[in-house]
Amino acid sequence: MVSSSCTEPISSIKSPDSRPQLVHIPSLPSIRSVSSPTPSTASTSSALPDTPIQEVIFRHGRVEDAPLMTEMQFSNYRHHYAGLVPQDYLDNLDTDEMIRFHVKNLTPAVDDRKMAYVVAERSSAVAGGEPEVIGMSQVMVPNWERAYNHRFYPGWSQDEFDCEIDTLYVKLGVQGGGIGRKLVVGALQEGYDRFKMRGSVIIWTLVGNTQARAFYKRIGCEEVAIRTLDLRGMPRECVGYGWRTVAAGLGKEE
Repeated sequence: MVSSSCTEPISSIKSPDSRPQLVHIPSLPSIRSVSSPTPSTASTSSALPDTPIQEVIFRHGRVEDAPLMTEMQFSNYRHHYAGLVPQDYLDNLDTDEMIRFHVKNLTPAVDDRKMAYVVAERSSAVAGGEPEVIGMSQVMVPNWERAYNHRFYPGWSQDEFDCEIDTLYVKLGVQGGGIGRKLVVGALQEGYDRFKMRGSVIIWTLVGNTQARAFYKRIGCEEVAIRTLDLRGMPRECVGYGWRTVAAGLGKEE
Protein backbone atom coordinates (compact mmCIF):
# COMPACT_ATOMS: atom_id res chain seq x y z
CA MET A 1 0.00 0.00 0.00
CA VAL A 2 1.12 3.54 -0.69
CA SER A 3 1.57 5.97 2.12
CA SER A 4 0.76 9.66 1.83
CA SER A 5 2.22 12.83 3.25
CA CYS A 6 -1.27 14.08 4.07
CA THR A 7 -1.25 15.25 7.68
CA GLU A 8 -4.68 16.89 7.90
CA PRO A 9 -7.23 14.80 9.82
CA ILE A 10 -9.31 12.74 7.41
CA SER A 11 -12.58 13.86 9.01
CA SER A 12 -11.81 17.51 8.21
CA ILE A 13 -10.94 17.02 4.54
CA LYS A 14 -13.69 17.98 2.13
CA SER A 15 -13.85 18.36 -1.63
CA PRO A 16 -14.07 22.01 -2.72
CA ASP A 17 -17.29 21.21 -4.62
CA SER A 18 -19.57 18.64 -2.97
CA ARG A 19 -22.02 18.50 -5.89
CA PRO A 20 -21.93 15.13 -7.70
CA GLN A 21 -19.88 15.09 -10.89
CA LEU A 22 -21.66 12.34 -12.77
CA VAL A 23 -19.93 9.63 -14.80
CA HIS A 24 -21.43 8.50 -18.10
CA ILE A 25 -22.36 4.81 -18.06
CA PRO A 26 -23.08 3.56 -21.61
CA SER A 27 -25.98 1.15 -21.94
CA LEU A 28 -24.89 -2.40 -22.73
CA PRO A 29 -26.96 -5.57 -23.18
CA SER A 30 -27.71 -7.58 -20.04
CA ILE A 31 -25.14 -10.22 -19.13
CA ARG A 32 -27.65 -12.38 -17.27
CA SER A 33 -28.82 -15.56 -19.01
CA VAL A 34 -30.27 -18.93 -18.09
CA SER A 35 -26.96 -20.52 -19.07
CA SER A 36 -24.94 -18.42 -16.63
CA PRO A 37 -23.41 -20.54 -13.87
CA THR A 38 -25.15 -20.27 -10.53
CA PRO A 39 -22.64 -19.60 -7.72
CA SER A 40 -22.72 -21.87 -4.72
CA THR A 41 -24.64 -20.86 -1.62
CA ALA A 42 -21.35 -20.37 0.20
CA SER A 43 -20.28 -17.68 -2.26
CA THR A 44 -23.57 -15.79 -2.44
CA SER A 45 -24.29 -14.82 1.12
CA SER A 46 -24.26 -11.21 -0.11
CA ALA A 47 -25.91 -11.73 -3.50
CA LEU A 48 -29.29 -10.18 -2.71
CA PRO A 49 -29.86 -6.53 -1.75
CA ASP A 50 -30.11 -6.00 2.00
CA THR A 51 -31.99 -2.70 1.55
CA PRO A 52 -34.10 -1.34 -1.31
CA ILE A 53 -32.05 0.50 -3.91
CA GLN A 54 -34.27 3.46 -4.68
CA GLU A 55 -31.89 5.40 -6.90
CA VAL A 56 -28.27 4.88 -7.92
CA ILE A 57 -26.02 7.47 -9.51
CA PHE A 58 -22.46 7.01 -10.73
CA ARG A 59 -20.11 9.88 -10.03
CA HIS A 60 -16.48 10.77 -9.55
CA GLY A 61 -15.05 9.95 -6.14
CA ARG A 62 -14.52 12.71 -3.61
CA VAL A 63 -12.02 13.07 -0.78
CA GLU A 64 -14.70 12.51 1.85
CA ASP A 65 -15.50 9.12 0.27
CA ALA A 66 -12.11 7.72 1.30
CA PRO A 67 -13.17 6.20 4.67
CA LEU A 68 -16.26 4.51 3.18
CA MET A 69 -14.24 3.30 0.21
CA THR A 70 -11.72 1.72 2.54
CA GLU A 71 -14.39 0.14 4.73
CA MET A 72 -16.07 -1.39 1.68
CA GLN A 73 -12.74 -2.52 0.24
CA PHE A 74 -11.54 -4.23 3.43
CA SER A 75 -14.90 -5.86 4.20
CA ASN A 76 -14.73 -7.41 0.73
CA TYR A 77 -11.19 -8.59 1.42
CA ARG A 78 -12.22 -10.31 4.64
CA HIS A 79 -15.31 -11.88 3.08
CA HIS A 80 -13.99 -13.05 -0.28
CA TYR A 81 -10.32 -13.67 0.53
CA ALA A 82 -10.77 -15.76 3.67
CA GLY A 83 -8.80 -18.95 3.12
CA LEU A 84 -7.17 -17.56 -0.03
CA VAL A 85 -4.62 -15.27 1.65
CA PRO A 86 -2.81 -15.51 5.00
CA GLN A 87 -5.17 -14.73 7.88
CA ASP A 88 -2.43 -12.57 9.36
CA TYR A 89 -2.69 -10.35 6.29
CA LEU A 90 -6.45 -9.92 6.75
CA ASP A 91 -6.13 -9.35 10.49
CA ASN A 92 -3.60 -6.55 10.00
CA LEU A 93 -5.08 -4.50 7.17
CA ASP A 94 -4.05 -0.90 7.77
CA THR A 95 -7.21 1.18 7.48
CA ASP A 96 -5.52 4.54 8.08
CA GLU A 97 -2.86 3.89 5.47
CA MET A 98 -5.42 2.93 2.83
CA ILE A 99 -7.55 6.00 3.61
CA ARG A 100 -4.47 8.19 3.15
CA PHE A 101 -3.76 6.47 -0.17
CA HIS A 102 -7.25 7.24 -1.46
CA VAL A 103 -7.15 10.81 -0.10
CA LYS A 104 -3.88 11.45 -1.90
CA ASN A 105 -5.36 10.30 -5.20
CA LEU A 106 -8.71 12.04 -4.70
CA THR A 107 -7.36 15.43 -3.60
CA PRO A 108 -6.49 16.81 -7.07
CA ALA A 109 -9.24 18.13 -9.30
CA VAL A 110 -10.83 15.37 -11.40
CA ASP A 111 -9.01 16.45 -14.58
CA ASP A 112 -5.65 16.40 -12.78
CA ARG A 113 -5.90 12.92 -11.22
CA LYS A 114 -3.59 10.10 -12.27
CA MET A 115 -6.41 7.59 -11.80
CA ALA A 116 -10.15 7.99 -12.15
CA TYR A 117 -12.44 6.89 -9.32
CA VAL A 118 -16.02 5.91 -10.18
CA VAL A 119 -18.38 5.70 -7.22
CA ALA A 120 -21.88 4.18 -7.09
CA GLU A 121 -24.09 6.13 -4.70
CA ARG A 122 -27.65 5.25 -3.70
CA SER A 123 -30.40 6.76 -1.66
CA SER A 124 -31.73 3.99 0.55
CA ALA A 125 -34.79 3.61 2.72
CA VAL A 126 -32.66 2.38 5.61
CA ALA A 127 -30.40 5.41 5.41
CA GLY A 128 -33.40 7.71 5.54
CA GLY A 129 -32.90 8.75 1.96
CA GLU A 130 -29.37 9.97 2.62
CA PRO A 131 -26.72 9.19 -0.03
CA GLU A 132 -24.72 6.03 0.60
CA VAL A 133 -21.64 4.80 -1.26
CA ILE A 134 -22.27 1.20 -2.38
CA GLY A 135 -19.53 0.62 -4.96
CA MET A 136 -16.24 1.85 -6.38
CA SER A 137 -13.83 1.23 -9.21
CA GLN A 138 -10.61 2.80 -10.41
CA VAL A 139 -9.00 3.02 -13.82
CA MET A 140 -5.33 3.79 -14.30
CA VAL A 141 -2.22 3.01 -16.30
CA PRO A 142 -1.17 -0.59 -15.46
CA ASN A 143 1.11 -0.88 -12.44
CA TRP A 144 3.30 -3.88 -13.25
CA GLU A 145 5.53 -3.37 -10.21
CA ARG A 146 2.88 -4.49 -7.70
CA ALA A 147 3.57 -8.12 -8.60
CA TYR A 148 6.18 -10.22 -10.41
CA ASN A 149 6.60 -13.21 -12.70
CA HIS A 150 4.01 -12.04 -15.23
CA ARG A 151 3.15 -14.80 -17.71
CA PHE A 152 0.98 -13.73 -20.60
CA TYR A 153 -0.89 -16.31 -22.61
CA PRO A 154 -0.03 -16.90 -26.29
CA GLY A 155 -1.29 -14.05 -28.43
CA TRP A 156 -1.10 -11.51 -25.59
CA SER A 157 1.76 -9.15 -24.72
CA GLN A 158 2.30 -6.86 -21.75
CA ASP A 159 3.18 -4.07 -24.17
CA GLU A 160 -0.39 -4.05 -25.53
CA PHE A 161 -1.97 -2.94 -22.24
CA ASP A 162 -2.46 0.72 -21.36
CA CYS A 163 -5.53 0.36 -19.10
CA GLU A 164 -5.98 -1.35 -15.74
CA ILE A 165 -9.22 -1.51 -13.76
CA ASP A 166 -8.33 -1.64 -10.10
CA THR A 167 -10.16 -1.86 -6.75
CA LEU A 168 -13.52 -2.95 -8.12
CA TYR A 169 -15.76 -3.46 -5.09
CA VAL A 170 -19.48 -3.48 -4.35
CA LYS A 171 -20.80 -3.22 -0.81
CA LEU A 172 -21.61 -6.58 0.75
CA GLY A 173 -25.35 -7.01 0.73
CA VAL A 174 -26.01 -5.29 -2.60
CA GLN A 175 -23.88 -7.48 -4.87
CA GLY A 176 -25.55 -9.26 -7.74
CA GLY A 177 -27.73 -6.36 -8.89
CA GLY A 178 -25.70 -5.12 -11.84
CA ILE A 179 -23.78 -2.43 -9.94
CA GLY A 180 -20.41 -4.13 -10.52
CA ARG A 181 -20.78 -4.27 -14.27
CA LYS A 182 -21.78 -0.60 -14.44
CA LEU A 183 -18.73 0.31 -12.36
CA VAL A 184 -16.53 -1.55 -14.86
CA VAL A 185 -18.19 0.19 -17.82
CA GLY A 186 -17.89 3.57 -16.09
CA ALA A 187 -14.20 2.99 -15.43
CA LEU A 188 -13.62 1.98 -19.05
CA GLN A 189 -15.48 5.07 -20.28
CA GLU A 190 -13.33 7.28 -18.06
CA GLY A 191 -10.19 5.60 -19.37
CA TYR A 192 -11.38 6.09 -22.94
CA ASP A 193 -12.50 9.71 -22.56
CA ARG A 194 -10.22 11.14 -19.88
CA PHE A 195 -6.94 9.27 -20.41
CA LYS A 196 -7.36 8.47 -24.13
CA MET A 197 -6.68 4.79 -23.49
CA ARG A 198 -7.07 2.73 -26.66
CA GLY A 199 -4.99 -0.39 -25.95
CA SER A 200 -5.79 -3.59 -24.07
CA VAL A 201 -7.48 -3.71 -20.64
CA ILE A 202 -6.34 -5.84 -17.67
CA ILE A 203 -8.23 -6.72 -14.46
CA TRP A 204 -6.53 -8.90 -11.83
CA THR A 205 -8.00 -11.20 -9.19
CA LEU A 206 -6.76 -14.06 -7.05
CA VAL A 207 -6.80 -17.44 -8.80
CA GLY A 208 -8.96 -18.84 -6.01
CA ASN A 209 -11.56 -16.05 -6.21
CA THR A 210 -14.03 -18.07 -8.29
CA GLN A 211 -16.87 -15.58 -7.84
CA ALA A 212 -14.85 -12.71 -9.34
CA ARG A 213 -13.54 -14.93 -12.12
CA ALA A 214 -17.07 -15.97 -13.10
CA PHE A 215 -18.13 -12.32 -13.11
CA TYR A 216 -15.31 -11.25 -15.44
CA LYS A 217 -16.18 -14.03 -17.86
CA ARG A 218 -19.85 -13.00 -17.82
CA ILE A 219 -19.03 -9.42 -18.78
CA GLY A 220 -16.99 -10.62 -21.75
CA CYS A 221 -13.41 -10.65 -20.48
CA GLU A 222 -10.89 -13.18 -21.71
CA GLU A 223 -8.33 -14.86 -19.44
CA VAL A 224 -5.00 -13.41 -20.52
CA ALA A 225 -2.25 -13.81 -17.91
CA ILE A 226 -0.98 -15.09 -14.55
CA ARG A 227 1.26 -13.24 -12.10
CA THR A 228 2.59 -13.68 -8.57
CA LEU A 229 1.63 -11.32 -5.75
CA ASP A 230 3.67 -11.16 -2.55
CA LEU A 231 1.57 -10.82 0.61
CA ARG A 232 3.97 -10.36 3.51
CA GLY A 233 6.28 -13.06 2.21
CA MET A 234 3.47 -15.39 1.12
CA PRO A 235 3.22 -15.67 -2.70
CA ARG A 236 -0.25 -15.87 -4.17
CA GLU A 237 -1.13 -16.38 -7.82
CA CYS A 238 -3.38 -13.87 -9.57
CA VAL A 239 -5.13 -14.29 -12.89
CA GLY A 240 -5.64 -11.44 -15.33
CA TYR A 241 -8.76 -10.92 -17.42
CA GLY A 242 -9.05 -8.41 -20.20
CA TRP A 243 -10.26 -7.06 -23.50
CA ARG A 244 -8.19 -6.47 -26.61
CA THR A 245 -9.09 -2.79 -26.50
CA VAL A 246 -10.90 -0.37 -24.22
CA ALA A 247 -13.37 0.14 -27.06
CA ALA A 248 -14.13 -3.58 -27.13
CA GLY A 249 -14.98 -3.50 -23.42
CA LEU A 250 -17.39 -0.64 -24.17
CA GLY A 251 -18.97 -2.43 -27.10
CA LYS A 252 -17.53 0.15 -29.51
CA GLU A 253 -16.14 -0.52 -32.95
CA GLU A 254 -12.97 1.27 -34.02
